[in-house]
Amino acid sequence: MSKRAIYIASTKELSGKSIITIALARISRDLGKNAGYLKPIGLQYSVNEKGEPRDEDAETMRKILNLKVNTPQVCPFVVHREKMLEQFMKVDLQEISQKILTAYRDASEEKDLVLIEGPPSLSVGSFIGCPVPKLATDFGAKILLVEKYENDLVVDNILQALDYISKWKSSFLGVILNQVSSTKMQKAKNVIKPTLEKSGINVIGIIPEDKTLSVLTVKEIYDAIGGKILAGKDGMDRTVQTVLIGAMTPESAAGYFRKAKDDLVITGGDRTDIIFTALEVGVSALILTGNLYPSVKIFPRADDLKIPIILVPFDTYTTLQMVQKIIGRIKPTDEERIKKATRLVKENVDWKQILQIGSHSN
Repeated sequence: MSKRAIYIASTKELSGKSIITIALARISRDLGKNAGYLKPIGLQYSVNEKGEPRDEDAETMRKILNLKVNTPQVCPFVVHREKMLEQFMKVDLQEISQKILTAYRDASEEKDLVLIEGPPSLSVGSFIGCPVPKLATDFGAKILLVEKYENDLVVDNILQALDYISKWKSSFLGVILNQVSSTKMQKAKNVIKPTLEKSGINVIGIIPEDKTLSVLTVKEIYDAIGGKILAGKDGMDRTVQTVLIGAMTPESAAGYFRKAKDDLVITGGDRTDIIFTALEVGVSALILTGNLYPSVKIFPRADDLKIPIILVPFDTYTTLQMVQKIIGRIKPTDEERIKKATRLVKENVDWKQILQIGSHSN
């Protein structure tokens, strides 16, 4: 078994767990540590070449750590978000728990450290008797919470999480406040951190927001969600930083779109007025939902401006959810973003405490 196991978890999606995990893995590797990785329960975002569900974060970590195993060995269960109950109705829950424990033993064998990445929230896996705190106790791992700081409710979320963790008698290492905007940094340091520390919560780091970590190209988004490119194929290398929903009047939309940078607009294919407005403002791309084809008059203008128009069968809400899952997901080949994420963690987190190095070693 490993000498140290860290379970990186959060109370909700898009908190930045994967980026923190990647950074800690890279730091560990640079220090000469033999690090292992496990994601006990993953969510399906795509399928592999055989049509089988896969968790892309697990695949990324396998490649970054150069693990000589297949992805299913580092992510033994991948569940479909909409069909997970049906998926496991006839499965022996004890068998699932045993398979996860076996996967952990394999991941931690002859390792100095094993990084365990949690699902979207602490409770995911409860329906098969494997919520994060229980697994952390089974593994003998310390839980590190990563929380996106958007408002003061982050304190309540963390305190509630601590109660839940305590129920399972899990070991709690502390919390990292992540993606803190420049306008909220002082409050995070001077109000949120002291408030949490008064409740006995160890604030291990406060990481500033860096939007370049979430920048993707239109092609990367298209590759992930699929669909049909109707026009603007020459603009697939455009970058996307902001995702907007086009569900207002053209007059309101024009001002709305201009305020954002490198924006991707999601709207219905029947909203020709919104599509024309978005093209003239100069957005990065448009995704048209519901398999609704727009007027063919739009296509030449999109081709001239090199603004991709992609048609998908999903409704607007589902499409937004899919795109949000893609943004911020670092790939093994994104060396510059991996370096930037690692630098952010080194500069803003007490990573020596997490990895038990130096003065924090036992």
